[in-house]
Amino acid sequence: MERSELTGAVSLIVPTRNEAANISELLVRLGRLPAGVLGEVIFVDDSEDDTPATVAYLARGVDFPVDLVHREPGLRDGGLSGAVVEGFRRARGQWLAVMDADLQHPPEVLAALFAEGELAGADIVCATRNRCGGDRAGLGAARDVISRSFAASARRAFPRCLRGVSDPMSGFFLVRRSALDPEALHPTGFKILLEILARNPALRRAEVGYKFAPRFAGDSKASLKEGVVYLRHLARLRLAA
Repeated sequence: MERSELTGAVSLIVPTRNEAANISELLVRLGRLPAGVLGEVIFVDDSEDDTPATVAYLARGVDFPVDLVHREPGLRDGGLSGAVVEGFRRARGQWLAVMDADLQHPPEVLAALFAEGELAGADIVCATRNRCGGDRAGLGAARDVISRSFAASARRAFPRCLRGVSDPMSGFFLVRRSALDPEALHPTGFKILLEILARNPALRRAEVGYKFAPRFAGDSKASLKEGVVYLRHLARLRLAA
């Protein structure tokens, strides 16, 4: 797709895997953000369904640039986290945002993340379910227990790197492009924020609370396999620290 001039400060990276039913609602809600926030949306897609075709078709009806990168099987290094890094490499905005496509991350919160980053002079702004009026209800009881146990494991492994971050398992955040070197990241699985914080402990942090919403459509990608991948990656990060 043609990459026009940016009119907003934020490049939003959306990693997708079989999320066709969510794309229309996501783009509609992103289109309601205040002027000056959203510069472009970059979908990095690992789907087996018609998500790429859906993105390409619906992108014609929005007034912000939409880029689509479809990674073929065999080229999907790093899972969804690797897709995010690919988006970072292509992004042009002053800020790089990461958000899931399933609308459990409310798109409207992106404006608050941007405002907080500018106001606080932060390098990274994490959307948190644990403070500042945040809420975890959309996770469901079982996933909430797993998420909390993963967060506890991360804190034990990186007590200093995660200081000041109340929700290290969040997949919703904003990072200043000048503060991040995508080539220094080597993620796997789906917890890219932990990778960034562990490898960049000097980043100035801020947080914005949000309410984790129920999935709009489709099925969760969380699985036992993804949990095992996360724990292995946590061990690798700890050994490299």
